[in-house]
This record gives sequence, structure tokens and C-alpha cells, in this order.
Amino acid sequence: MRSIRSTCRARLARQLHGRILDCGSGEDLFGPLLRRPGNEVVSIDLDMRALRGTPGARAAASCAALPFADDTFDAVWACAIVEHVAEDTLPEMTRVARPGGRIVAVTPNPHSPFDQMKRVTGLMTWDTTPGHVRLYRLEDLRAYGPVYGELMWLPFLERFFQKHPQMGHVFILDVHVTERLKEMARQRTAGGAARRTRSAGRC
Repeated sequence: MRSIRSTCRARLARQLHGRILDCGSGEDLFGPLLRRPGNEVVSIDLDMRALRGTPGARAAASCAALPFADDTFDAVWACAIVEHVAEDTLPEMTRVARPGGRIVAVTPNPHSPFDQMKRVTGLMTWDTTPGHVRLYRLEDLRAYGPVYGELMWLPFLERFFQKHPQMGHVFILDVHVTERLKEMARQRTAGGAARRTRSAGRC
């Protein structure tokens, strides 16, 4: 898992302040960067055993059903987790973030040029990686806010991938939460619940 900690991601983690939700924290890879003086970090993961050695507040929970009230956190950190959850987790992250807060989510780009090269050569791609059940498109993420690209093996091209996220191997959603964004997330959550109810009624 150390392979997911790049210089860019470490810098983003250090920028977060206040009460921070670390979604899918697992082995606490970014926790030491988030837990700085003045910050309070709450770590969640579905596997409580993975949280056993994590200091501070922690809970076994899914990113799709966060056990927290609205507007609880100043920041939400989610690196390499949203693609492992079938439901759209971004509305929930938006719900628990305060207006003026920040959400940073790192997730694979299913159409990255590098992934296409791997597919041609028979190597494992994002859509064949075990545990990946939801791959977000660029337009899905841009509905929430700014999206950057990253190819961590080429850090000297960081600015290029920031401007051209479709070329990155992963997407980085970095959004400041507004009331408008929270309302959009509420509508998406309500729409998803309505679709599930109609689907259940046809069974």
C-alpha cells in the first residue's frame, strides 16, 4: 500500500486542517500527515482490525453510509477508496463536510492512456483490479468540482497532468464545499433512494 503515497498526495494531505475524516484509512498510510497540531482525525474503515493500531477516534463504517451528522468535518480525505464501494460515496462525503470545508478524493482514471497500454499488453488494468467495483468518469467527478490528473511515476510532469486530467493515471478531486454543492449532493442521494425504491417495487 506504500505505493499509493506520492509526493502530490502527501502535499494535499498536509493542507487539510481542522476536524478531518479519513475515509478507508486502512493501515493509516496518510494518518501521520493528517494528524498535525490543531487537527482532529477520525479514521473509518470497514475492517476494524485494520484500525486496531490507528491512534485517535476510529469507527468501522462504510463511506456510503457515514455514521456522522451533517456538517461534522472541516475536511474529508479519501485516497484509493471510492472505487471499492459500489454506491456513489461522494454525496455522503459532501453531507458530512461543512460549508467552506474541503474534500479530496483520489481514484483511478478508467480511460488513462497508461491503462490502455496495459490492456494491450495483457497487464492488469483498473477495471480488472480485484476490489474495484465503481470507476468514476471525469464528468462524474467534475460535477462536484475541480479535478486534476496524476501519473505518480512522472512527478516532473505534475503541472501537465493537473491541466489535462484525462491523461492522468488517476483523478484527484479537490473541491471546496459550498451550500450549492451540498444541495446537489442531497438531490443525488434522494434520486438514488427513489430509484432503489422503484426497483424494489418491481421485484
